[in-house]
Amino acid sequence: MATQEGLKIELVLLADKPKGWPLNPAKFSFFKKIQRLESKLLEATEAADQLENISGLFDGSFIKLTADSARQQYFEKAINLVINLSSSSKLPRYLIEHSNYGVWHYFYNSHLERDVSWAGIQEFNLNQEGILSGVMVYSSYFTKPRYLWVSYTSKQCLLSKTRDNLLWKMLEFMPVLCQQAARFEYGKSFIQSRHLATLIDKVVSLESICYCALWTENFLVLALGFLYAHIKRLVYKLALNKTWILLKSEQDPVQNFKKTDQAQVLYTVATGFVADPCLIEENGEQYVFFEEYVEATQRGRLVCLKLQDCSTKPEPLIVLEKDYHLSYPFVFKSEGLWYLVPESAENRTIDLYRCVRFPDQWEFVKSLMTNIDAYDATFYQYLGRWWMFVNLRPHPSTSPNELLYLFSADDLLADHWQAHPANPIINHADKARSAGALFERDGVIYRPSQNCAGSYGRGLNLNAIIEWNEHTYKEKTVAQCIPQGQASLHGMHSFSCLGNTVISDGIYTRKRWQKAYV
Repeated sequence: MATQEGLKIELVLLADKPKGWPLNPAKFSFFKKIQRLESKLLEATEAADQLENISGLFDGSFIKLTADSARQQYFEKAINLVINLSSSSKLPRYLIEHSNYGVWHYFYNSHLERDVSWAGIQEFNLNQEGILSGVMVYSSYFTKPRYLWVSYTSKQCLLSKTRDNLLWKMLEFMPVLCQQAARFEYGKSFIQSRHLATLIDKVVSLESICYCALWTENFLVLALGFLYAHIKRLVYKLALNKTWILLKSEQDPVQNFKKTDQAQVLYTVATGFVADPCLIEENGEQYVFFEEYVEATQRGRLVCLKLQDCSTKPEPLIVLEKDYHLSYPFVFKSEGLWYLVPESAENRTIDLYRCVRFPDQWEFVKSLMTNIDAYDATFYQYLGRWWMFVNLRPHPSTSPNELLYLFSADDLLADHWQAHPANPIINHADKARSAGALFERDGVIYRPSQNCAGSYGRGLNLNAIIEWNEHTYKEKTVAQCIPQGQASLHGMHSFSCLGNTVISDGIYTRKRWQKAYV
C-alpha cells in the first residue's frame, strides 16, 4: 500500500490486544505446526502470516491508540481513511466520525471473524468447499457496517495451501479498494457504490449472516475433521485414476447448459489426457483445437482434428509445442486472419500467433504481456475495442482460478493493454476462471466460466453479461453444470460451441483396477 500512487501512510495506531479464550493460543499453535509439517512433507507454500517490520516503509509515527496524543495527531495529519488490522472492532468514535472513507477491516468467514488465526482452519477441517472473506467499513454515514468487498476462496488440498492462498489473495483487496476510492470525492458515495456492487456481484444472502459464536472452535471437532480430510485425500489418490476427455453434444448452449454433462464421449487417449477444446469453422469444416498432455515430457502441447474425424481417433496434427507447458488454445479470427493465444503461464507470457497455413502452421507475432503469471486469456471484440479476459495470480502461493482481470486495446497488436478500472472484475473461486470463448445469443453476451469451488474443474457456469463498458463490468450466473458422477464424470472446465454443436471436456474417473476408457 505504501507504493500506491496518491496513497500515503501517515500514522500507525497501536491497539491493545483483546482478551480471548485461554485455550485458543494452544489450538492455533497446534494447527500452525500442522501447516509447517504439510509444507515440509507434502507441498511447500510461502507462509502468508509471517510478521514483518514495517517501520521503514513510511515516515509517520507509531502511537498507542489509548494515548492522549492519538486524537490530536489524527486530526493534525488530516487522515481520511483508517484501516483496522486488529481483531477488535471497538474503536474510538472519532476515528469513525471524522474519516471521509470510514474505517475498513478484513473479515475471514461467514461469521465475520476478525482474528486471522482462524482464517481457513474451520472451512478446511469441516470439508467446506470455500471460504467467504472480504472487507467491511464502519462509517458515520450508515448505522450498520457496509460491505466493500466480498470474495469466495476455494478450499485447497492442504490446510497450509488453503490458508496461504486465502491470505495472499486478500493482500490484493486493500490496494484495489484504495484505487477505486480515489475516484470518489465523497466517501459516502464510494461506500454506497461498492456495497451495492458487492451484493449484486456475489449471490450470497449476506444480510442473513450469523454473528453468533463459532461452535466449531471445539478442538476435537477440528482435529478429527483435519484427520478425515487427509485420509480421504489419501484413499482417493490410491484408489482412483482421473483423466480428462473430450465430450460432444447437440443442444441449445443456453437453454440446455445444465445438461452439458449429458454428452457423448468424443475423444480420449490411452496415455496422458486431452482437454480445453476450442471449436471453430473454416471453409465449411469444423475443427477442434485442444490440449494434449504428453506423459513422456510432462507437458501439454496444442493439437487439432477435424470434428468429423474425432470418432476414428487418428493422430491429431501438432499445432504448437514448446519446451514449456501449453494449454487452452484460444483460436479466433480478425480481419480474415486466424490467430492463436495459448496459455503459457510457465513462460510468464501472453503470446499471440498468426496462422500461415491452416490448421497446423503458426508463426509467433508478439508477446502481448510479459513477466506475468497469466492463465486462459480469452478475447472478444466489443464496442470498437479488443478485450482480454485473463486470470492473474498475484503470488506463487495463490490459486490461478480466483481473480479475473479485464484489459482492452484499440488494436489487437497494440503494445499497451489498458486495465479496466473495476479490476479484478471477478474474485470468486466458483466463477472467475474462463472456460471458453464468449458468445452471443438473442442479443445477450454469455461468458462461460469454471466453477473451482472445492476443487479445480468442479463444473461450469454460464454468465450473462448485464453491463459492460470502459468503466463498469457486471455479469450474472444464469446456469450451472456440476457433474454428479454420472457415467463416471466428476468434473468439467471447458465449453465451446458453434450453433447447437457443443464441445466440452470432463474428468473421467475410474478405479485403478478397472480398464481405461479408450
